[in-house]
Amino acid sequence: MSRTSLLLALLIILGIGSLSAAAYLLLKEGEGSTLTAADAPTAEPMETTAVSPAPAQSSPVGQPQQPADATLAAATAIPPTLSINIQDGQESRSIQTESVTVGDLMVETGIVLGENDTVTPPVETALVENMQLHITRAIPLTIQVDGQTFAVFSGARTPADVVANAGITVGELDIINPAPDTLLNAGDTIQVVRVREETIATDEEVPFQTVYQPSEELDLDTKAVISGGVPGIKRQSTRIRYEDGVEVSREYEGEWLEQEPVNQVIGYGTRITTKLIDTPQGPREYWRVVHMRVTAYTAASSGKPPDHPAYGITASGRPAGTGIVAVDPNVIPFRSEVYVPGYGVGFAGDTGGGVKGRWIDLGFDEEELQTWNGYVDVYYLTPVPAEVNYLIPEVLP
Repeated sequence: MSRTSLLLALLIILGIGSLSAAAYLLLKEGEGSTLTAADAPTAEPMETTAVSPAPAQSSPVGQPQQPADATLAAATAIPPTLSINIQDGQESRSIQTESVTVGDLMVETGIVLGENDTVTPPVETALVENMQLHITRAIPLTIQVDGQTFAVFSGARTPADVVANAGITVGELDIINPAPDTLLNAGDTIQVVRVREETIATDEEVPFQTVYQPSEELDLDTKAVISGGVPGIKRQSTRIRYEDGVEVSREYEGEWLEQEPVNQVIGYGTRITTKLIDTPQGPREYWRVVHMRVTAYTAASSGKPPDHPAYGITASGRPAGTGIVAVDPNVIPFRSEVYVPGYGVGFAGDTGGGVKGRWIDLGFDEEELQTWNGYVDVYYLTPVPAEVNYLIPEVLP
């Protein structure tokens, strides 16, 4: 601001002169003349209304009253000269200026900002001594996002700021490459990777168990479903991660039993009814009949040499031979009698090592050995033992 402008402002503030005097001062300034008080045109007297003077304002006790010429001196003071440091890209310089704001200084020094250039502090900021002025020039960059590639000129210097200035929304899981706070150079490429995660649940069937319970309403060796079983559900949780729509990982998160299985309940019969069967020796009473595998053996085929002390001796202590049969005691009660059609009555007095489950091995004397290898119905003869195994294996060996 020039000295003439300051004087003009003072005249207006103090009410000295008229608008014509102010105009005259401006005209003279434009002509480059030096103004004096005598050069200013005389103001025309104005018609005034008498006003009683206001009572003088006394200064606070202990403070001197400000002289009138001090106000004039303050109004006509010349702006101070300031030292300002300017960093414009890679160029750094220091200047002396009487400008008032950052914007004034930029006009004074001819600094022009491009469309995306930035200045710090902002243009409206008042200058102070030794202020640092930073001008960031936009650089060309490339952004890749959502399957598109486009070029930008940005004054920002980090990927996070460039992306934000471009109006690109970055999700919580999205990835910015290079890292968001990386310092960028002209020509760099910024990639925004869209990340999505989803959790899926997969179900696996848990088989139900079958439990058996006795039923006096059912005949021996018969079964009935009392209540059906329901499979359980085991649920597994897996987190799947997608980057730009492509699956990149699966993470197992855990599993739990979503639904407990319900057991199947099967009733088995405990009601025993005796019946008669005709045998070569006459009718015999039996209480059970089971279909079994049948084979034959003699003392010689028992696996013991003739000089062995236990040669030909069965588990019951009786000698092996016709009428002695080897059984699984869990299927045929040990020391009980059975009837095998085509063989006759046998005493369950032996337990062959390989005879397991529904298998009966018929004993023969050496000279009477017959070949048996097949399946046959075996009748359990009375009396009924005190302990009955109501559930015997269903699978034939």
